[in-house]
Amino acid sequence: MRIGAFGNGLKVGVVVLALAGASAWAAEPAATWLGAAASLAAVETPPVEAAPEPTKPIPLSIGIDYTLVSDYVWRGVNLSEYRGEGRERANHQMNVGLSYDLGDCGSINAGFWFEWYAGQKAMDPTSDGHLQEVDYTLSWSYDIEPLAVGVEVGWIAYQFPQASGDLQTTHELFVGLSFDDSKLFGTDSGVLNPTVKYYYDIDLVEGGQFLELGISHDFALADLGCDETPILKDLTVTPSATLGIDHRYFTGSTKLANVLYGLALSYDLGGAIGMPENCGSLNLTGFINYSQALGIQSDVPGYKDEFFGGMTVGYSW
Repeated sequence: MRIGAFGNGLKVGVVVLALAGASAWAAEPAATWLGAAASLAAVETPPVEAAPEPTKPIPLSIGIDYTLVSDYVWRGVNLSEYRGEGRERANHQMNVGLSYDLGDCGSINAGFWFEWYAGQKAMDPTSDGHLQEVDYTLSWSYDIEPLAVGVEVGWIAYQFPQASGDLQTTHELFVGLSFDDSKLFGTDSGVLNPTVKYYYDIDLVEGGQFLELGISHDFALADLGCDETPILKDLTVTPSATLGIDHRYFTGSTKLANVLYGLALSYDLGGAIGMPENCGSLNLTGFINYSQALGIQSDVPGYKDEFFGGMTVGYSW
């Protein structure tokens, strides 16, 4: 019985060893084949690289937009309304901007803004046309990255074709600051995006100054869970508020001028129709604003609380 048991055990042991050896023999070629295949794949398959961003032949940015708005409200003053106007007359505005990138030295910018008012004749019977205002802007801008501050310094020439004599033109110098507050709030993008703009008139209202303090925030619906929803994924809602402070521009002292509350709804038309990035961007924006007159409404004609709104279509490249 012992011999038989030993013999059976030997048989079992031989079978087990044989199976183990066969398994090891079978596994080794497979492992070797898989390793060779992996090595071959690593050699023959190049790593996937991100597509390079489209580049421009010259570092020049161009923007053009057209706005149809119910009223032309500038620094709290309605410049396109006359007594008994009744139904709003259309106000057309067009802006053309150019910006040349100087690399580490910032950028040089030029702007041309035109305003055409359908009710110009009714507002001023002596007018010989509807072109109410043309503005020319030249500026230099620079980003101070360590401070997360953008700086812009420039000059604006205002031309009023329907005025006469020295009233036809005036000039301003200005300084603008924009702040990236994302580091302050620990976010990927700005939260309040505060801006400060200071204007100093050197001609018609010599020594007159105006200060604007603004905040705004873009709510892209794609970032709020609508990235797969048609139409909504291309929409951005932007609320804003700007406080205007007058220093001897409209009055002989320093006073709060107005608060401009804004709400804009922008549609990325270029993205919606699949326009290639190297062809620029196309946007359609509807907006409504409310200008609340503050300390100088009784001193300046046209200064009053005002609701106004319209639509802008803009292209940039």
